[in-house]
Amino acid sequence: MKRKMVLALVLAVSFLWTSATVNAASKGKVVLGMAGALSTFDPHTFSSLPISMHHPNVFETLLTRAPDGSLKTLLAKSYKMASPKVWEFKLREGLKFSNGDPITAEAVKFSFERILNPKMKSKQYRYFKSIKSLEVVDKYTVRIHTKKADPMLPPFLAIYGFIVPPKHYKKHNKKFLARNPVGSGPYVVKKWRKGEEVVYEENPNASRKPKVKTAVVKFIPESTTRVAALISGDVDIIDNLPPGLSGRVKASKGAEVITKQSPRTNYILMVIKKGAPWMDVRVRRAMNLAIDRNSITKNVMMGFAKPVAVLDGPASFGHNPNLKPYPYNPAKAKKLLAEAGFGKGFSFDVYIPRGRFMMGKEALEGIAGQWARIGLKANVRVMEWGSMKKIIFSKYKDNVKPFLYYLARMNTAFSTEHMFAGAISSRSAYGGFRDKGIDKLINEARSTMDNAAREKKYQEIGRILRHEKVPIVPLYQTFRIFGVRKKLSWTPRADGKLIAAEVGLAGSN
Repeated sequence: MKRKMVLALVLAVSFLWTSATVNAASKGKVVLGMAGALSTFDPHTFSSLPISMHHPNVFETLLTRAPDGSLKTLLAKSYKMASPKVWEFKLREGLKFSNGDPITAEAVKFSFERILNPKMKSKQYRYFKSIKSLEVVDKYTVRIHTKKADPMLPPFLAIYGFIVPPKHYKKHNKKFLARNPVGSGPYVVKKWRKGEEVVYEENPNASRKPKVKTAVVKFIPESTTRVAALISGDVDIIDNLPPGLSGRVKASKGAEVITKQSPRTNYILMVIKKGAPWMDVRVRRAMNLAIDRNSITKNVMMGFAKPVAVLDGPASFGHNPNLKPYPYNPAKAKKLLAEAGFGKGFSFDVYIPRGRFMMGKEALEGIAGQWARIGLKANVRVMEWGSMKKIIFSKYKDNVKPFLYYLARMNTAFSTEHMFAGAISSRSAYGGFRDKGIDKLINEARSTMDNAAREKKYQEIGRILRHEKVPIVPLYQTFRIFGVRKKLSWTPRADGKLIAAEVGLAGSN
């Protein structure tokens, strides 16, 4: 029965490839202005939001997410759970990489073994660490054997696990492959000037055609410059439009603002260890109750954010709809602090990376002001991300004073488990909370095959975190804000990604 319930979820998905999609000739050109730069075109080494918006132009995965967020097949035409520890994938036949090599089960096996190879030190390993081995059944059938039952594997296969041609990737070293990618995606890389621009051209061997023949991505990190380029017509679409600049776009003649609530949650983590005032759960509750989230989302985020109760939003599998965001109650917060022995308050440092999160610094300064009203002095420390990571990774050292830090996590797997494992689990390098009981519950839920039972387990973990443990300060999910020239035909994705191959011209196919 359990196995049937899992199969009911995963076997129903299919990716509709019509002859029009396959054979339509792409025409035209679009120019994108994006904030985040690309560091590599090697599809197996790193994982980040900027990378995940570029690699799907060039590479393909076994599964994918449609723009509406639904899980679909891509290189695989079907898949099933052959047994609790075996996933079987049937590939579409006759597909080719951009260099003409065939896409086969051997290519799938090679690609995953490359990610799992310890010498690669792949940042994507954490998504696929449950994989024990890959088995080629025949030319177009591959089986993935897992160490234990892993019903969460399909969602991760829709994010990473790009398939590449073995001969090309065996022949060259990593430095060459980082700049000379070969995949089966809609585009090939025509030119790449690191930190400046990427020029994509239609892949003649692609089964899925891009919306336009040529796409140029210009990397423009400075917000006002990005907006100016859009209004002048130098670029056709921009991402990461700050709320404060949206009015300029709306007032322009040829562009408009398009928004989409993203699965990216912003939150503040506490390093919960000996010596920290927030070792006492009453203090953690007080710090949450002292924040007026509605005021922050309205006045700082200008309405482009929505408060959350824990870490996930309603689009996530395992979301508990009965949990509500913390209410604003400074009087109760003061009472809890007094009960915990901190009636006179205390001071602490809270770190945030420079320019990494939309209006993050402004929001954190607003929160610090609200904490001050209950006697807590938060010293906001703005740093470069590289420096801040070093501080985060040293948080449990005895000579490091307890601190807080502001982060955001993108839930592109649309799973509460993905958020819990990345921010709450003791194994998370970015988490600040260690609890064996919670770790056990997360692990048990991850391996539960019955979907309904697994969802209930995640909902219960959410309830415990919200009402009992209180290990973080959940804030809100932000909206992805785009500036778009009216000549375009484009719909924002549920996962918030801006993928060049999906941007088209109005009136085109």
